Amino acid sequence: MTATIFTLGTSIMLLLSLLAAALGLLVVEKAFRVSRRWDRADEEERYELEKEFYVAYAVVCIVLAIRIFSVPLYFWVMQTLAPTIPGAMCLWGIFNALPELCWSTLTLKFGLPVLYFGWLILARINNSCKRNPLMKNLMSLYVLLSPLLMIDSLVDLTVFSRLNPMQVVCCTSAIDVWQRPVPSLIAGISGQLVLLLIFLALCLVYASFSFASQSSSAFEWPSRIASLALLPVSILATTEVLTPWILKLPLHHCPFCLLYRKPASILFLVTLWFSTAVPWWILMTKKMGREDEEANKAEFKLRGALWKSSGTALVIGLTTILTLMLISLA
Repeated sequence: MTATIFTLGTSIMLLLSLLAAALGLLVVEKAFRVSRRWDRADEEERYELEKEFYVAYAVVCIVLAIRIFSVPLYFWVMQTLAPTIPGAMCLWGIFNALPELCWSTLTLKFGLPVLYFGWLILARINNSCKRNPLMKNLMSLYVLLSPLLMIDSLVDLTVFSRLNPMQVVCCTSAIDVWQRPVPSLIAGISGQLVLLLIFLALCLVYASFSFASQSSSAFEWPSRIASLALLPVSILATTEVLTPWILKLPLHHCPFCLLYRKPASILFLVTLWFSTAVPWWILMTKKMGREDEEANKAEFKLRGALWKSSGTALVIGLTTILTLMLISLA
């Protein structure tokens, strides 16, 4: 039987996952009691519940910080394992060493941090108020998030305890040999060019909606719809246009190679993720962050800043990736 790979990076990931799981379980009962009893508690019980809230609140912040920090660390540690896995040249090959987990849970690495940051944004609104108006909402949301936190930690524990140096197939024998989803010509125009123009147009539309949402809530749902449309288009544009053009490898389509060989493209990925997450954070604050007049004012102020940050982040990311394209064409 092949031995499991253990390095400093995998050891840190295992330790952080265990710590997050242990701390997360430690405060679930406190969070549940606060969320269940707060509305019915008398003055004396509320005082005790408030003390429990502060303990749970501090621990939850630590747990979420660990899980958020673990996301970039996860991909970095996985990339460092390439020399130890025969056939692996990038994350594609490393994921194939444990495909049933690495590929199937990849969406968790991008989706769950949206919820984690959403909780922290609600916590910021609560901190800006004097009477903890979002106490019950924060604890109720954490109770709902706790199973996902456990799954998130369990995935990392399983991955880094089971990865072994087996022979794998990497991207050149996988995505590069697939039938391309974009025709070479569309109405006599390069299919890649058409896709790139659609991607750029959708980015500009979404950025415009984000900026417009600062002053008018009428643009908020169009922004959310545009963010959902932007995700698959961005993935397709990255594999079919950005990767082969920027790397100057017309037949190579692996997005992990783009991120590895052109580190500046990571900024594009991060800003795109942040920008498309903002509409859903704002939906969370709208539903859970307006418990009284003070919280309503804090939420309104933060909402405007988030919409501005969304549009600005997308412009920065788009500028970064277009600069890489121009450099590759020079």
